[in-house]
Amino acid sequence: MATTRGSSGVYNVGEKPPTVIWTIVKGDTSAFKVYVTDDAKEPLNIPDWTISMKIKRPNLASNKGIITDDATTVMSLTPAQDENDLPGEFTVFLSAANSVSLQTGDIFDIQLSLPQDVLVWTVAQGSITVLEDVTD
Repeated sequence: MATTRGSSGVYNVGEKPPTVIWTIVKGDTSAFKVYVTDDAKEPLNIPDWTISMKIKRPNLASNKGIITDDATTVMSLTPAQDENDLPGEFTVFLSAANSVSLQTGDIFDIQLSLPQDVLVWTVAQGSITVLEDVTD
């Protein structure tokens, strides 16, 4: 049994991952950068981490855009640090060919993990807004 010392207040532990609304144009490439730090606010050494990302489509129309386990995988992306990224940064990149299969309301999260899953961390989660393209 856990007890608190000298207080009967409520204590919140942990943080919700930042929410990203990613707006793309169907048939276009799209990218954004993610910056991550350790508890001391120092940039993470990105090569030490495995970065994974899944984009899913909620199975119920009423769940569009809402983070839920009740969703079907649309695609997996592998964000990576590129030559233009600063320490602690990596880039999420979506090809033009992949963007055509996405729909408004699709959801995603980005996860970092150390070898043997010693530490697993969801650094962001969000939803996708898809704009139609006029020019082919």
